[in-house]
Amino acid sequence: MTGVLVRLAELAAAMPAGGEGDAAARGAILDLMTAAVAAPPRPVAAALAPGFGPGPSAVWLTGERAAPAAAAFANSFAACALDLDDGHRQSRGHPGSAVIPAVLAEADRLEAAGQPATDADTLHAIVVGYEVGIRIASARRFYARTGYWGGYGAAAGVATLRRVTPAVLARALAIAGETSPQMLTTTAPPAWPQPEGSDVKEGVPWSVANGVLAVGLAQAGFGGPLDMLDHAPFHDAEAIFAPRAGPAIREAYTKFYSCCRHLHAPVDALRAVMEAHGLAAGEIEAIEVGAYSGALRLSNRVRPANLVDAQYSIPYCLGLAAVRGAGVLLPLDESALSDPAAEALAARVRLAIDPACEARFPAETPVRVAVVARGRRFESAVTTPRGEASEAPTWDERLEKFARATRLTLDGEERREFLRAFEALREGDLRGVRECLRRRTREAARRLG
Repeated sequence: MTGVLVRLAELAAAMPAGGEGDAAARGAILDLMTAAVAAPPRPVAAALAPGFGPGPSAVWLTGERAAPAAAAFANSFAACALDLDDGHRQSRGHPGSAVIPAVLAEADRLEAAGQPATDADTLHAIVVGYEVGIRIASARRFYARTGYWGGYGAAAGVATLRRVTPAVLARALAIAGETSPQMLTTTAPPAWPQPEGSDVKEGVPWSVANGVLAVGLAQAGFGGPLDMLDHAPFHDAEAIFAPRAGPAIREAYTKFYSCCRHLHAPVDALRAVMEAHGLAAGEIEAIEVGAYSGALRLSNRVRPANLVDAQYSIPYCLGLAAVRGAGVLLPLDESALSDPAAEALAARVRLAIDPACEARFPAETPVRVAVVARGRRFESAVTTPRGEASEAPTWDERLEKFARATRLTLDGEERREFLRAFEALREGDLRGVRECLRRRTREAARRLG
C-alpha cells in the first residue's frame, strides 16, 4: 500500500485553487495580522541572525529582512505571543501561526529571486498548508501541542508555492515531521508539568523554521521516514483522508480575547451574568465555573508571574474582566499583571468539571458560570466561545477586532494604512498587506531602537 505521506502529498497537489478556500485564507491572513501586529515588538530577528544569516524575507513591522526560515520563525513568534491567533477545534492547536508566516516568507524569497508568486498562488499555498496540517493533527490518537504538527503545514505551504512534485512534497513532510519539536510535555498532567509560563508557545516557531528548511532539503534529494504516519497506535490513516465538507481552513475558529481558548467562554458567561443582573465586581463573593477536563489542566494561577501565565489562568482573567471589563483582554498586556483587586477575586474562583460540559469536550468547549453575590446565586446559560467556525465572524467584525487589538502598537496613520490594505485583501490583493508588514512601525522603532 502507498504510505500516508505519499497519499497526502498527492491530495495536496490535487487540491483545486480558488473558491471558498481562498476566501477563508483572506480572513485567516487578516486574523493573523491582527495577532502579530498587536504583539509588542521583541528582538527575535537579532537573536536568530547568528544562526540563520541574512536573506530577503521581511521580519514583520521591523523594516528588517532575514533568511526565510528566520523570518518565518520571528513572524510566527509574534503571531503566537498574545495567544490571539486562530485555532482548530478537532486538532486542538493553531494552524495559522504555523502556515501563514512560512508561506509569506517564501513569497518574499521568490520575489527577490525574480520569480514572484501571484496572490492567487499565495492564497492557495496557505489553503494547502492548513489542509495538510489540520488533517494530520486531527487524526492523532494522542495529545500533542501545535509544534508537533505545525511543521507539516508550513512545509506543505512552502512546497506548494515552489510547485514541487508530490514525491518531493512527501519527503519534505517526512523531514518536517522527524525534526518537529518532540516536546516532553505532549501529554496531560501529571505525566509532565505544563509549560504555560514560557515564551516558546507550543514550539510553533521552531516547527515553522523546520518546515521551511525541510522543503529545500527535500529538493536537494534528502529524505525522511515516509512511514511516519502509517502506524495505527499513533495516527488514524482513515481519519486523515476522511471526506470534509470543504477546505479544512474553513474549520478554524477566531479568538476575541488574547488568552487561551479555554478562558473565552468563562469570560463571556461571567459578563452575561454581571450585565443581566447589574452586578459590580465589589459585590461578588464567589465565582463557580463548571467546565470540562481541558480547562482544569491549565496552570490557572491566581497570581500569574508573567503575561503568559495570565493567558492560561481562568481565575485571574475572570478577576480582570470583572474588575476592569472584558476589553482588558483585547489585548491582554503586562499592565494588567499584579492587579490586587483581580487577584483577590481570582482567589474566590472555583473550577470543577460539569458532566454535561465534559460530554461535549473536545468537540466543543462549553461552560456554566455561577456568581454568588447579594446573598444569592446567579447562573449563566451554557456558554460556548464566540468565533467558532460554525459562526464565523464577518469581515467587519474582524476589522473591529484589528482596530481594538492594535491600539497599543499602531498610531492612527499606521492603522489606517493597514485598514486600506485590508480592503484590497478582501478582494484577493495581498500587495498592500505585505507592504505594511515590511515597514517599521513607530512602536517597533521605540522598543527595538
